[in-house]
Amino acid sequence: MQPIQKKTFTSAHLEEWYRDGVIVVENFFNKSEVVSVFDTFVGMYGDKGSDIHDDTSLNRASFKKQFEFIDILPYCSGLDLNLISLHPDLISLAKSLLKVESVHLYQSHTWAKFTGATNYDQAFHCDFSNHTLTVPSSKLGSSTVNFLIYISDVHADLGAFEYVTRSDATKILGPGVVQISENYKARQAQLSECAKSVEAPAGSLIVYGLDVFHRGTNLIRPRGYRYSMTVSYKKSGDDAIGFHVWQSKKEGDWNLIFESATPCQLNCLGVPLPGDEFWNKTTISQTLERWPNWNSEPYVSALKR
Repeated sequence: MQPIQKKTFTSAHLEEWYRDGVIVVENFFNKSEVVSVFDTFVGMYGDKGSDIHDDTSLNRASFKKQFEFIDILPYCSGLDLNLISLHPDLISLAKSLLKVESVHLYQSHTWAKFTGATNYDQAFHCDFSNHTLTVPSSKLGSSTVNFLIYISDVHADLGAFEYVTRSDATKILGPGVVQISENYKARQAQLSECAKSVEAPAGSLIVYGLDVFHRGTNLIRPRGYRYSMTVSYKKSGDDAIGFHVWQSKKEGDWNLIFESATPCQLNCLGVPLPGDEFWNKTTISQTLERWPNWNSEPYVSALKR
């Protein structure tokens, strides 16, 4: 699979997504967009990499440490960090892949990994058990799209993402399998043999579906680190899918986002678009009391039409 550039995204790449469930887009975000986010990561997490990597066998406690350095939108600092998961090109790509007119951002979190903090190796798995109480939908309109954004350069010894295309997984496990219930070790070994490792520069994007087998790998480079973000979109109104509930983090500083995001970006968080029946003089006034620097003009103008 050849990495693609954002500006040359074509129907052939869409076909690749529907067939294999994974696309790698190198340099999806330009250097200026990702550098400021990288600097914010450094300020949030620092440099905790050890000279010695951890390769001990995983248990419940050490597996939990894989997720030690994670934060959830809204982030404590950095406008670029707060808006990168709502980047217009990311929203546009999600709509194209899901073939829908409206999408909802339902997951956005940072993730820092450091050599020696724990063993980051994982078994091949599909991300659906913590996204839905059912299973991945077979209908495109009810599907989701996951984005893994590399915020730092990632090489094989810095926890590169590994995945198996749908077609290769089908050859090994059979059609439509999203969890391994028999011959677990043998199936893991077979998946590993045909797995692809994503080594790519900062700003690159990995696009994958809930039914794609993938895994995290260990960091073994001395004093190494991997900065990334996990961002997920779904079709608006799909109640079967969820991860973060933005309202549950009401104590977070949403001011940066409400002051800077466009109506389209806010809509991806569940804020109705201008012209929606939700908006009237009362709701606009009350929202301004909550977010004093929110740009209410598009919503007020829509009332006058």
